[in-house]
Parts: sequence; C-alpha cells; structure tokens
Amino acid sequence: MKGVISDSENSNLQEVRVKLRTGFLRAVRELSGESCKILTYEKSCLQAKFSGWKPDGSEIFVQDLKTPTNLHIESALLRVPDIISITYDKIIEL
Repeated sequence: MKGVISDSENSNLQEVRVKLRTGFLRAVRELSGESCKILTYEKSCLQAKFSGWKPDGSEIFVQDLKTPTNLHIESALLRVPDIISITYDKIIEL
C-alpha cells in the first residue's frame, strides 16, 4: 500500500530526525556568541554576534548589531525571511 510505512522504517526515520535535530542544536550552541555577517534581501551587510534562534525558526537573536551606516544596536531580533545568508568565521564540525 502506497503511503504506509512499516514500524522499522518509522523507527529509522525517527533516528535520522533525532540526529539532524541534535546536530542543529549543537551547532546553535557552538555558534552562540560568535561574530557573523548577515546579508539581507535589501542587500545590506550587517555584522553582529549570534545569540540564538527563536524556537519556531522565524527569527534570530543577535547582539552588537552594526549596520552599513555605522548604527550600533545592542540587541535585536531579525526575521529569517529577510535574510539571504549568515556567514560565520568559526567552523564547527557536527
């Protein structure tokens, strides 16, 4: 029957999801406090220190945000749909 998965397939799928989620959470923890460059759809390049993700993934928390006009914001929430990329100097292995 199409669309029905067996218990073993379901178990394997859950194991893969656990590994992916664990890796993601480890990466977020490792990158917390690290400097990053954020490129927005407005073609602005922002510099900040990454603090974390909102649990639903809709926003990121940053500190020491610097804009292209040298405006300094102590802490901010940035909407993920407004972001093209986030680049970190630190390389982490998952």
